Amino acid sequence: MQSPIKLIKTYASFVKFAHTVFALPFAIVGMAAAHALPTAFLTPGNVTGMGAGLDGFDQHLQFSWLLLALILCCMIGARTCAMALNRILDRRIDAANPRTAGRELPSGKMTLAQAWTLAGLAALFYFGACFMISPVVAWLSPIPITLMSVYPLMKRLTAFCHVVLGASLGLAPVGAWVAVRAMSDYAPDPGELFDAAAGWRVELFGRDAMAFGLGWSAVTELAPWLLGGAVMLWVAGFDIVYALQDDDFDRAHRLLSIPAKLGRRGALWISRGMHALSAALFFGFVHVLASPPPMRSGMDVSQYTQLASWVWTAPCVMLAGMLYQHSLVKPHDLSRVNLAFFTVNGVISVLFGAIFVAAWLLS
Repeated sequence: MQSPIKLIKTYASFVKFAHTVFALPFAIVGMAAAHALPTAFLTPGNVTGMGAGLDGFDQHLQFSWLLLALILCCMIGARTCAMALNRILDRRIDAANPRTAGRELPSGKMTLAQAWTLAGLAALFYFGACFMISPVVAWLSPIPITLMSVYPLMKRLTAFCHVVLGASLGLAPVGAWVAVRAMSDYAPDPGELFDAAAGWRVELFGRDAMAFGLGWSAVTELAPWLLGGAVMLWVAGFDIVYALQDDDFDRAHRLLSIPAKLGRRGALWISRGMHALSAALFFGFVHVLASPPPMRSGMDVSQYTQLASWVWTAPCVMLAGMLYQHSLVKPHDLSRVNLAFFTVNGVISVLFGAIFVAAWLLS
């Protein structure tokens, strides 16, 4: 029987906890961006209550450490559940692949029952955190975890399985954005499905009883989707690079991936194209935040966005990192795939998040 410390290490390795750096910084950026924009700017004409006129549009939502903690809980729960399901569904494929045969399930370091238990507990943790944030987040919570859970099945159906993985991680900043923007929308309402929870949320997060009417409309805002799309293409692009290691195995076992379908050279071009589009969306995201269009009245509100001008450094870091990543991997030389996949991508995601949050805090 394993010692508690060794068991924790086994579980952490099983779900690749270190790979959280690929999505967590962007969830935090989504939260910071939601605070950086004035709320009334996002829904001009729909804002009601005190200070909703032309002189009152600079309404930034109050930061909540509790909300940050709940967003982190959502991230950890969803990713742990998804990775556990991924390993469970792929256990026979992993056992047949020499590169992955040493993973916890094929090697017997963990039992299938332990894996299913972890996945179930992580799912409960995730949905519980979503319910505590707001009804909007609770209603939308099945979407990202479903995408993450079906990813391992996609390689049996389509070579574009990498995009499904990217989309699941790309929803992290969108979810964090909605979690923040929806917080202003919930005063207790006896007719609301989640009325009891809404009541204690008002007390916990200290919201004013007057609503700014964001709620579901927060899902339709452009900024988080630009960031989500950028993350989706960035992840899909580097997942293609990582899949280069298994192109021969995938073809032999009739598994679908871009490298297995197009070969290494073609796959690298697809990855480069995705990363070029990703970089464009990262710059577009910052542009929408830093230079928002005027309100319907024609009033310029860009001066009220709480972001320092040097926030433009953040997308530059992502572009530089993606360019460097592609300089490391060649069709005939995969010796530096792990450096390109984990080290480079981990560093640039953390740097992007740190720069963006600093530009918000120091604005």
